[in-house]
Amino acid sequence: MRSLVTLAELGSISLTAERLHLSPPAIHKQLKTLEADLGVPVYERVGRRLELTQAAEILIPYLKEILAQYDSALTAIEEWKGVKRGVLRIGTGPSSYVVPNILKRFRRAYPRIEVVLETGNTPVLLEGLSRGSLDVALLVSPDLTEGPEFSIEASWDFELVLVSHGRLTQRRPPLASLRHHRFILFRKGSRMEESVDRYFAAHHFEPNVAMRIDNAESIKGLVKAGVGLALLPLWVVSKDVREGELHIIRQAEPPLYSKIALVRRKSMYVPQPVQAFIETARQLGRKDLRLLKADSHY
Repeated sequence: MRSLVTLAELGSISLTAERLHLSPPAIHKQLKTLEADLGVPVYERVGRRLELTQAAEILIPYLKEILAQYDSALTAIEEWKGVKRGVLRIGTGPSSYVVPNILKRFRRAYPRIEVVLETGNTPVLLEGLSRGSLDVALLVSPDLTEGPEFSIEASWDFELVLVSHGRLTQRRPPLASLRHHRFILFRKGSRMEESVDRYFAAHHFEPNVAMRIDNAESIKGLVKAGVGLALLPLWVVSKDVREGELHIIRQAEPPLYSKIALVRRKSMYVPQPVQAFIETARQLGRKDLRLLKADSHY
């Protein structure tokens, strides 16, 4: 079952063998054994390509769940025997401010637990949760809802602020008055850009887009160079604002908020490191989250 799920992900018997630390003939034998048990083929060759059969496509979601439960069962037995799992696999996107604060507390309380941190966009991280390569993930998503394979354990609102290289003469300008300024936005399709686009659309504002970029730090660098204005998470620009390198523009419209969600892979048994990390995240106080929302200091 694990060979078929890995094959579906990688599309190659040789890569599947490498991932599972087996030989290609061993993977081939396992797949043939599975076909014999099921009474149907699970893959076929189309020219030089290897493709899953329709029967295998139907099986994959069920096999992922079986394997996730199997891994959880093994973890439960090991902890019952007094051997802690000792590894926590965390996925994160652009929520870079929240992660260090949680990890600092977590490592202080649980120094022996190894933490593996992986980065990616929301679809990649959700897929990691689904196939069991991640235990939890911190996602930026304004409208994320629970699914059959994951649950939302905690969430925090954060503010995106409009920043510029220099001060504007007009205090609290309406967005409409900024239509002649160039804007640097996140690339289309990103969760952060979804929030920004919805905000502009709700206020009937069409920005003069100079360019779109994936990375918040790159956008900030271009704003500091005077290329244009941008809406960025407060945690990205707070230090630059304090040092006078960037200025926050308080537009006449209400501020823009989005959400960071802590998501866990669903399983019948939750390993102790995962439980501990979730509880640590839930205990974040005002001081830890002060850069998620602007106050009178800005």
